[in-house]
Amino acid sequence: MWRIGAQAFKLAGHFAGTCLMTPSFVHFLDIFGVAVFAIAGTLTAIEKRFDLFGVIVVALITALGGGTLRDVTLDAHPVIWIADTGYLSTGILAAVATFVVVRFVKVPLRAIEICDAVGLAFFVIAGIQKATNLGHQPEIALLMGLMTGVAGGILRDVLCNEVPLIFHREIYATAALSGGFLYLALLESGLPPEAAMVPAMLTIIVLRLCAVFFGLSLPQFLFSKSRD
Repeated sequence: MWRIGAQAFKLAGHFAGTCLMTPSFVHFLDIFGVAVFAIAGTLTAIEKRFDLFGVIVVALITALGGGTLRDVTLDAHPVIWIADTGYLSTGILAAVATFVVVRFVKVPLRAIEICDAVGLAFFVIAGIQKATNLGHQPEIALLMGLMTGVAGGILRDVLCNEVPLIFHREIYATAALSGGFLYLALLESGLPPEAAMVPAMLTIIVLRLCAVFFGLSLPQFLFSKSRD
């Protein structure tokens, strides 16, 4: 019975993966992730009252910083936005458009956070795939997926003189690690990559949205009052 259930899960996953994760759809998610991360970086820079140049710099670092660090670490040249300048153009356009729009329209924070969860999910899986395709071990691939998903946000917060989001608020990096680990486990079980992407991405998105809407977070270390 267990084998039948496992086989059914693999078939369902393969069907979902082949239907959803077509090359054009994957490319759309890639561009979507860059745009969403660029918007998030733009909003942070605007809060700090940066000028348009500063906004664009912060937006590009947020959107492309993780992938750049990953490619440099893996010695994968040229880096992704040099190989395909469409990523660079997307980040700049998203930053400029957001810079203009927020002067007239209040952008719903929740909407950005939902889109950010989708972008995070895809970036993590894309980072893992890049590392595995280059022949690296699963633990290295997992770290590269995490780097792709969160390093840009860390650089953004450091540039904006903020404590990085992933260190002091609701679950973010943990969601990325959980989905990345599931993806690698499903690959090890024999599931094809396009099928393993679906449950792995859903895991990241669900955990991240639970953090956003319900305040799910890891326990913080607090000194007892007796130390004061």
